[in-house]
Amino acid sequence: MKHFSYKTLDQLKQDAEQRTQFVRFETDKEKLKRLLGRKVPVGKSITMGNSMAVHPMEGCDSDLDGNPDELTWRRYERFAAGGAKLIWFEATAIRKDGRANARQLWIHEGNVEAYRKLLERILEIHKERFGTTDDLVIPIQLTHSGRYSFPNRIIAYHNPLIDAKTNTPASQAPISDEELEALEDAYLEGAKLAWRAGFRAIDLKVTHGYLLAELM
Repeated sequence: MKHFSYKTLDQLKQDAEQRTQFVRFETDKEKLKRLLGRKVPVGKSITMGNSMAVHPMEGCDSDLDGNPDELTWRRYERFAAGGAKLIWFEATAIRKDGRANARQLWIHEGNVEAYRKLLERILEIHKERFGTTDDLVIPIQLTHSGRYSFPNRIIAYHNPLIDAKTNTPASQAPISDEELEALEDAYLEGAKLAWRAGFRAIDLKVTHGYLLAELM
């Protein structure tokens, strides 16, 4: 695995073609513009203005209380000016004990206003540059990192292979039914806070072995 240490497009193309027959490379600039410029319907009421997206990759640059910090603001201001009509707001913890690290975003009652201001700034910049935000979609991804939480891990069950990889002791008790019910409430509260901040779409992160993925 090269981990994207390719130096040229030809190197990437050659490696991809060796691995799969399902990757197609397009180098015609005008055709690329047409492909990326295609509108995308979302549900029944929204049509995104193009086919470009910013994916929800964490920057791990909040402050210690989960607020968007200087680098978070800079990143999303650049995303807003970039032209993508899907800006997928990164994984944001719904509880302090669900953060993957001490710098992961965490939305709570004490900082919902900070998220509202950041979202307003995203919309402001995008509208100034592209004339409208009616065709812009900004969902927020809510998460609990489970066994990858910092500093205390929460597991759904014991898996000997994953336990060994993550140094999870066999004596650690899995999350209880009562704790799961409390977690449901925490997700609901996180969704309400996100709505108050102005987000109009919620994504639950169920991947990478985090708590919801482990429950699946």
